[in-house]
Amino acid sequence: MSGTWRSAVAWGVAATAVTVMVVAGGVGAWRTLRDAGETAAHNSELDFADREIAWGNGWTLNQDALYAARSLVPQNADYDVLVGPPDRFEEQLTPQFVASYLHYFLMPRHQRSGARWAICYRCDRPAGTVEWEDEANGITILRRAEAGP
Repeated sequence: MSGTWRSAVAWGVAATAVTVMVVAGGVGAWRTLRDAGETAAHNSELDFADREIAWGNGWTLNQDALYAARSLVPQNADYDVLVGPPDRFEEQLTPQFVASYLHYFLMPRHQRSGARWAICYRCDRPAGTVEWEDEANGITILRRAEAGP
């Protein structure tokens, strides 16, 4: 009789272990689906600008400035990115990476030092005609006078 009892106990332990694993798997799957649904809901709230600008949102200071630069600087024109010293920025990534981001965002335009178009991020603004400005964030897009002969 003891062999039958041991066999019944073994089956009971195995059944309990399988039940616990199935319940844990079901709870894990439910959590995964819930989290995926929350992520999808969050992503669907993003507007076109958030999706297009993506990783630049955190440190470009202003989406409007990016779109203003894209609309003002002609596609065949060169532009210069002037960035003020790091102590003028709360986020230290902005002065380090804004020029690289603009290089991507403003294609097919080319960055060139001294170009007629200048995008100034909290810089000491050079002489030129201000075409767009966000005083609150210290961003200016300006057109410098054309160089003489």
